[in-house]
Amino acid sequence: MQTQDALPLLILSFSLFAVAFWTPSWRLPVRAPNPWLLAAIGTAIALALAVGTYVLMGNFPLSIDERMVVFDMAVFDQGHLAMPLAREWRSYVDALFAAPLLNPTMPSGVVSSYLPMNALLRLAFSKLADPALFNPLLALAGGAALWDIAKRTFGKDDPACWVVLLVYALSAQMLVNAMTVYSMTAHMALNLIWLAAFLRGGRVGHSAAILTGFIATGLHQLAFHPFFVAPFLLWRLRQGEWKLVVTYAVAYAAIILWWASYPMLAAHEVASGLPRPSGTSFTSRIATAFAERRGDTILTTILNLLRFFAWQNLALLPLLLAASTVAIRDRGLPAVLMLGVGLWMAFITIVIPFQGLGWGYRYLHPYLGSFALLSGYGYRQLRAVIGQKTDGVVLSLSAITVALTIPLLFLGAHSVVEPYLALDRLIEEQRTPMVLVDTDLGLTTRGGWSGNAIEDVHNLPNLSNRPLRLSSLGTNAELLAALCVRGRIALITRRDQRRVGFPLVTEPDSPRFAEQVQSIRSRMPGCFVSASR
Repeated sequence: MQTQDALPLLILSFSLFAVAFWTPSWRLPVRAPNPWLLAAIGTAIALALAVGTYVLMGNFPLSIDERMVVFDMAVFDQGHLAMPLAREWRSYVDALFAAPLLNPTMPSGVVSSYLPMNALLRLAFSKLADPALFNPLLALAGGAALWDIAKRTFGKDDPACWVVLLVYALSAQMLVNAMTVYSMTAHMALNLIWLAAFLRGGRVGHSAAILTGFIATGLHQLAFHPFFVAPFLLWRLRQGEWKLVVTYAVAYAAIILWWASYPMLAAHEVASGLPRPSGTSFTSRIATAFAERRGDTILTTILNLLRFFAWQNLALLPLLLAASTVAIRDRGLPAVLMLGVGLWMAFITIVIPFQGLGWGYRYLHPYLGSFALLSGYGYRQLRAVIGQKTDGVVLSLSAITVALTIPLLFLGAHSVVEPYLALDRLIEEQRTPMVLVDTDLGLTTRGGWSGNAIEDVHNLPNLSNRPLRLSSLGTNAELLAALCVRGRIALITRRDQRRVGFPLVTEPDSPRFAEQVQSIRSRMPGCFVSASR
């Protein structure tokens, strides 16, 4: 909030104050754009985002959630649901793999605890093209579905359609997340594709929606997509379409049952009769989240929402406020969209208020299309009140977004990623077969994100990469002594991390790490070597 979002929020506040007193006489186009022109612009944006994946984000899966996707892709690419793990490495699971595993207690095979569809789709795409294009093209597909919904909702020649596209395309959150491996872009796009098919209706539309729902539910966590769908089914039930709702209810019951049982299939591949994987069921996730909750839930939620609006088109906030009056008055689609956002916010506030690393507020990312559509309703409401001045408000705030907030947030995102890239390069340069990284807590990048060097501890699931990376928090003297028999180990200390630009907020040396290393050096003096560069 302090280092990335404060200035965009200040710009938002000043901009809203300014347009309240002076609004340019700009006008939105009345007629719909040429479809080919829209396709060309969308393709250009997708290609630019693919370039940004490398230039801005280093094509680097920074967070553990992103690493889980890359990890699972490597597992599935070898034809496994879970990669068999040799017995001699099972005691080192916590040191080798930062990603939460399906069965982390001495597993005979490894795969992440997430559902597989995001990794499977990305893997399939990687066989055809650079996977850096995957999320940008999903963002393009989501925009196409959003355009279809907007035309159907407002009419193709209504300026509200332009507003919907402007709010979507100028969301820094949408753009930056499309340059990452996060599954949130897929959630957003598939939710929009589902909604476009659902609103079209008919056998083809509803069949496409159910097929999309199967894929979307299995992206990474079970709750995300069904939560999005539920308000629309309640809407149709209120309209008396009970046969349709029953059809969807049966379909989604089967979908949820299938994906809830998937972890057992993966575990069965590497060990028949293996007990139920720990920490993978939906109920166990909720129980864990409740156990780890702190007393600052409300403050965290407020900061999450402030961060969300800082990363959107500056026009979103006034349009959303105007749309709320429409949602209260109209029991149709705007009310359903608002209800969906509200229910999801209540759920994640109770269950998991802290998002960890994210660009904007990623837990609201699946609903970016809902916010864009609500902006269209808000535009029409404002236009009924203040007339054509509404166009000037939307266009001027969008222009400020392009000129100021998007560049600021892009640079802020890069400043967070860059120290991790530098540390990753340092680890990769070591010529020893293994590297031990000091991953004690209390590390902070200069971008302001309180993180940990454990994000740079990642290995291929078959452990074929060299050097092997190990986290100091997952080892002890006995395990390290056994590793020393296999080969030398390079040490990445806090001083090394500072040397490559990874600032720390702790003392120069880690007492625990120093004690760990010294206990082995006294017995096996040739085991450890200092990091070289």
